[in-house]
Amino acid sequence: MRHTSTLRALAAALAAVTACVASAQEPQPARLGVASFARDTAVEMTLAWRFHPGDDPSFAAPALDDAAWVPIDPLRLVPAVPGPRWSGSGWFRRHLVIDRRLFGVPLVLGVEAPGAAEVFLDGRCVLRSVAGTGGAPAGAAGARTAVTFAPPADHVLAVRYEAGRPAATSPGAEPGFHLTFDEEGALARRLASERWRVITEIVFMVFPASLALLHLALFWAYPKARENLFYALWMMAFAAVVLCNHLARELGTESARALLVRLSIFPVMAGLLFVLLTYYAIRTRPFPKSWRFFTAFAAAVAIVAAAVGRGLPGRAWYVFLPAMAIEIWRVERSRRTLARSDLAIVLWAMLVQFAVAVVVILSNVGVLPAPLGDSTYLIIPLPLAVGMSVFLARSFARTNLDLERRLVEVQQLSEQVLEQERAAHAQEMRQRLLEADHRRTEAEVEAARSLQLSMLPSALPAVPGLELGAAMLTASEVGGDYYDFREDDGGLVIAVGDATGHGVAAGIMVTAVKALFASRTLPSDLARTVAECNRVLRSMNLRPLHMCLTLARVTPRSISVCSAAMPPVLIHRAASGAVEELGKGGLPLGSHLEGHWEERAARLEPGDTLLFASDGFGELEDPAGSALGFEGASRALREAAGVPAAEVVGRLAAAAAAWRGDRPQGDDLTLVVVRVAPGPSSRAGV
Repeated sequence: MRHTSTLRALAAALAAVTACVASAQEPQPARLGVASFARDTAVEMTLAWRFHPGDDPSFAAPALDDAAWVPIDPLRLVPAVPGPRWSGSGWFRRHLVIDRRLFGVPLVLGVEAPGAAEVFLDGRCVLRSVAGTGGAPAGAAGARTAVTFAPPADHVLAVRYEAGRPAATSPGAEPGFHLTFDEEGALARRLASERWRVITEIVFMVFPASLALLHLALFWAYPKARENLFYALWMMAFAAVVLCNHLARELGTESARALLVRLSIFPVMAGLLFVLLTYYAIRTRPFPKSWRFFTAFAAAVAIVAAAVGRGLPGRAWYVFLPAMAIEIWRVERSRRTLARSDLAIVLWAMLVQFAVAVVVILSNVGVLPAPLGDSTYLIIPLPLAVGMSVFLARSFARTNLDLERRLVEVQQLSEQVLEQERAAHAQEMRQRLLEADHRRTEAEVEAARSLQLSMLPSALPAVPGLELGAAMLTASEVGGDYYDFREDDGGLVIAVGDATGHGVAAGIMVTAVKALFASRTLPSDLARTVAECNRVLRSMNLRPLHMCLTLARVTPRSISVCSAAMPPVLIHRAASGAVEELGKGGLPLGSHLEGHWEERAARLEPGDTLLFASDGFGELEDPAGSALGFEGASRALREAAGVPAAEVVGRLAAAAAAWRGDRPQGDDLTLVVVRVAPGPSSRAGV
């Protein structure tokens, strides 16, 4: 009995200590239940995690006491209390309490992070994610996996996260990770919803654009009706707003999306201004002088909103809308307006449009629920579109009745014949212009292709200990890919580049770079060479043209690489079969921004194979639209390596053709392969 009492006391004490430790570890564990997924949205683990610097694998153990770990925001990596600060890598822990109804239910665990992230569930690694793959700029990589939970209800998530250098230097890739749980199948439902959203946006781009073309045709037919011109411009501006919102959701980087959101304020403000000008054209003769003020006001609001950013571009039009409503009220009160039949239709349509815009504003600020979610703003132009259509239909009906009373049948027939001749002549002129433009374009493309191919070396150099192979697979539209070689102190200096743009303009940039590469003495410091090329190109003022360039010095024992916005060099290790990457980053050459380029080096062994590829390789798409990516490029190199360099190039070209299938090639593809000769010859020349 005494031993039993002692054991019970020890058990109670142990339970109390365990409860205290668990409480200290996570005062508010994340609770996952059926209700967490009721809204068909992913559960985001964005609250504070426990953080500890270092790289100890035991930090993943579920029984670890993390009471002393510092709470930290996983998206901003800012500690909530004084303690260890984020320095680039460390461990994060989060406790979970799982509803028993979710036991055995497959959930999708996802992580997005710039850098490298390993996710452990109850001490077991279930997910890994590495950013900066496929030759794309380093950004937030994503990975997903299915997990299931079993009793007991308490579980522990641990994340080993290392941001790495790319995340610290690439735009739109701030350190931090985003971990989510989702129901299996929810992603498919959201994709279906996204598909309908895209279809809706396309409809609301085509519909205003069609109305714009119609009213431009009406204005062309009768220039005195300036309301057709301004209304057409309003419809075109709204179509541009929808296009900007669509592209902002489709772009891959946060910096590109933020830039597009800033720029979208210009069509928004232009559209509102054209609504006011449409009202002026219908209601006043001549325009009131206040139109100059509103034009300047709209331009100033757009410029300030685009410059300031931070959410202002999406709401800057809130200021202009009430000012426009007050102006319309002022003009109506002045009684210096035109008396036009059926004008009440347009005025009521504008009133309803203002009401719809107010509803959109109130839903955006959270006062009212959004009837159509993020697509609520699409209904803004509908009232005025209907009102203008009815107004113009009635106006044209009255005009036709007047013409029927005033013109004889012969005059009507003559006018119809004349109109048909004008339309036929205009069609013929448009056809001739199209044919002439087509011939000019074909000639320019052929000239650009000849210039591009003339920049390439006519033969590959012979370097002891190294095997070389190179190929360029040109696309239908001429790009600016370029490669070149120079022998240097028993080794080889390789240049691989890609000029922005297409046609003759890209050929001019390639010509300038080739001249710099061929005429200058190459110092041992490749970074200094890249910086000098950038200085010369900037002085030539070729903007908006830029040049992405990789310079590499290769010997049978080593490689040094300096890259300016080119994909990394892939190194296939003959001994292990692994594929490594070396030397990506930096700004393109010729930019007005001050760049910094670093030279990175690696040792080479006999049989190692190097791949220099333009971004056309990693971005190559299959018939379904999926890019080959970093993993595909690495896999292709692993499968192609082990043979002479020329054969490696042939295998890579075949792999690219197999991946592309019948899909047209969208960009030039350049492949330069260097293989360290196996055997004793690989030790010569160093």
